[in-house]
Amino acid sequence: MKRGPRKSINGINLGETGISTRQIILDKASQLINESGMSDFRIDALAASLGLSPGNITYHFPRKEDIGNAIWSASVQEITSSLDHYISPLLDIKQLFLFYKYLVSLVYKHRGVFYNKLGDTGLITRNKGALTETMKTVAYAFDKKITALTVNGYIDPKMYGSFKRQVFDSTVTCLGWWTTGVMDDSRGDMADVSAISDKYALIMVMLLAPVLTENGRAQLDAVCSLVKRGA
Repeated sequence: MKRGPRKSINGINLGETGISTRQIILDKASQLINESGMSDFRIDALAASLGLSPGNITYHFPRKEDIGNAIWSASVQEITSSLDHYISPLLDIKQLFLFYKYLVSLVYKHRGVFYNKLGDTGLITRNKGALTETMKTVAYAFDKKITALTVNGYIDPKMYGSFKRQVFDSTVTCLGWWTTGVMDDSRGDMADVSAISDKYALIMVMLLAPVLTENGRAQLDAVCSLVKRGA
């Protein structure tokens, strides 16, 4: 007797939620990868956690690497789609801080996959495809934010001209560094995820300190005060 399409997975009613089987697999896989890391993640464990057979998983994703790549690509697409919302023509230092907070929260959500792709130099070397994809997004976001901040009077174009390469390289290095940091922090007490996000977001904003105008530095000081107060 031929079975009809599956109506629920692990207590999730597909008809009511509108969530696809593929998305349920990815959401659960991300949780497991966060806990075990990509190297110890197994398709049979994922299947068991969802009450499925391994074949139900491999129908959508033949290899565990395909699952990691799908989570990664969706995250990069989400970042790209969010740029117009966060990095507007009216961008200022406070809004940039909020953008970085959003990035940290996304990395935390899928920290196992991000760590596998960007967490250390060795992994970056072994994942040049992921690095190339990321750099396109990073370069686009970087140019967009610098242009807006310069036009709005928060970045000194003369100073930025002298430090352009250093600021970009520092941003890229910091991305890998706090990807590792978020993974390490998650192994401890992550009760206050917002405070962790504040910490890493503020570090990213402070990379611009050498090229800020007086107005830019004043806003940076204001952001530092808000973070210090836990506001």
